Amino acid sequence: MDESILEGLASVKGYLGGAINNYTGECLVCDAAKLSGDLEETSATFNDIFRDSHAVSKNLSLGATQIMEIHTEKAVILMGCSGEESRVHLHMFAVFNSDGNVALGKMALKKILPKAVEMLS
Repeated sequence: MDESILEGLASVKGYLGGAINNYTGECLVCDAAKLSGDLEETSATFNDIFRDSHAVSKNLSLGATQIMEIHTEKAVILMGCSGEESRVHLHMFAVFNSDGNVALGKMALKKILPKAVEMLS
């Protein structure tokens, strides 16, 4: 898989970077050109957070987590899941500056994840 799959995110206002990981945390694709730090390594930590979220929400009989948002002083991090029942269980991460268009970012995640699953099936 190459970075071109993230193009739908790159055009969203405020986009800083994104990654797609498999369920175990291995980074399959990463675009961090506008970020400082190591997004590939950080995405593995985000992956752990997302997996913990799956467990907690299921423990409360709420089902698996589909999308999470983390708001920081300078950014919004979106985390999306392809679905536990999908042929390939993927987690996707996107980082936007604080005035970025998070709503469009969520829509892009929902479009990209099925394409990524299809590419890996």
